[in-house]
Amino acid sequence: MTAETLESDIRYVRALVMKSGSESLPRSFFIVWAVIVLLGFSIIDFAPRWTGLFWMIAGPGGGILSAMLGHRAGVRIGQLNRETGVRHALHWGGMLLVILLAVLLAMRGFVHGTVLSQVILLVVALGWWTAGVHFDRSFQLFALVMMLGFVGTLFIVSYIWTAIGVLTAASLVGAALRRKKDDEGHAC
Repeated sequence: MTAETLESDIRYVRALVMKSGSESLPRSFFIVWAVIVLLGFSIIDFAPRWTGLFWMIAGPGGGILSAMLGHRAGVRIGQLNRETGVRHALHWGGMLLVILLAVLLAMRGFVHGTVLSQVILLVVALGWWTAGVHFDRSFQLFALVMMLGFVGTLFIVSYIWTAIGVLTAASLVGAALRRKKDDEGHAC
């Protein structure tokens, strides 16, 4: 090996490491969830009877779309990690399962719609918080917004769900914009 070849190889590996660190989650992921959250939370205030149907479609659909976006980003940066994909599937799938179990509380008459929405908000906040611990720290900001929103639901009745949706969506869009700025700063 010549010094030039070794230097070239080191630059290539460094570029891959920088690229993978800056694009662990694609910007499109944050935008998709900003739209879903904004619509889904606003529906609770403006069309409550459609809330369950919306989330029954948008929750799993957004999860599948997120997996596809994550896979595509992994291919783009040349790093596919099956173990990480499985951990994401178990994490988010487990959260979905707990939400479905919570829905049984309402179906059996133990809680009504508002309380069920609050319980689901807490489950989602916990899911995003732990995703921030295990996958990407930016999730913790979204979880904190939802936790504060939960407190708001205890004291504010009018349009609180829309407010939570707007604040969460804004934080997701902000993360997408920061991601873009970070990606440009680490271009290969």
